[in-house]
Amino acid sequence: MGVAELTIELISSIRDPEMRVNVASTINYLLDVYSSGKINEDEIRDDLFEIVQTVFSSTMPDKTKEEITKMSKNKVDEFLRAFKMEGLLRRAVSKYRVPMP
Repeated sequence: MGVAELTIELISSIRDPEMRVNVASTINYLLDVYSSGKINEDEIRDDLFEIVQTVFSSTMPDKTKEEITKMSKNKVDEFLRAFKMEGLLRRAVSKYRVPMP
């Protein structure tokens, strides 16, 4: 799954439109920073975990802290895989100066 699909999946349970935009914008910003090489994987993992855990805690109050932590770690791993794939595409496009698909 790509970054956009993962982001939509994450924010779909948030009712407040402004909060949806804030979460999506933050994730896109982190992708840009990660793709530029200005932040390492551990830092991006921590930031993504904080975002995902906050969203899950807010939208799933019936889950235990352990369940939310486990779900958050899994979602962050998915995001990191998508970030890496997106980063590869961006670097290739930049290297060969070909417009992104």
